[in-house]
Amino acid sequence: MIAPYYSDDAVTIYCGDCREVLPSIGDPHVDVVVTDPPYGIGLDYASYDDTIESWRDLMRWIVTWCRLHAEMAIFPACQIKELPFIYHEIPPDWLIAWYKGSPGHCAYVGFNDWEPHLVYGRRKDIHMHDYFHTSTAVSYKGHPCPKPTAWARWLISRASHPSDLILDPFMGSGTTLRAAKDLGRRAIGIDIDEGYCRLAVGRMAQGTLSFGRTL
Repeated sequence: MIAPYYSDDAVTIYCGDCREVLPSIGDPHVDVVVTDPPYGIGLDYASYDDTIESWRDLMRWIVTWCRLHAEMAIFPACQIKELPFIYHEIPPDWLIAWYKGSPGHCAYVGFNDWEPHLVYGRRKDIHMHDYFHTSTAVSYKGHPCPKPTAWARWLISRASHPSDLILDPFMGSGTTLRAAKDLGRRAIGIDIDEGYCRLAVGRMAQGTLSFGRTL
């Protein structure tokens, strides 16, 4: 069994590959997975080769795991051109659109102001929209592709209850865990890189943040 890298009253962090960590800790049943997997676009991660082949292998594994052990799982669809692969091999039950906001000028053809999110599973006691808009501002650096805390906060607040357990198997700098902790949820985070685990631990020591309303 893999020992936690960090643990407090709300959050537990493991350092390792989620494909090894989750079976080691007993494949816990979680209520909601909110995560941002690598995108397969060659980003400079410290401990991961970000190729499209690696991404496809990760997606096949994590979607299979989520269908067995999570009530609901939500994560970005990677590159939109990979939607044929997704619908052929790991079709979602639903899509949610994250509208990031227009930059205020016409962009090059092929750039989207929105990003599709894949949803696996259903929760009969949860009601949520298939569209949301949050700030894209990132207040915490140290990772090549961080998500805004407001992004994680919206998804967690809509898809879960205060007593729920949230999982982020591709934790990065801990954005999902920080949002879960601020919302009073329990959370498990996993990352293969110890440097990112250290960043996440540092964020867990911060005081609870307050936020304005998001759509």
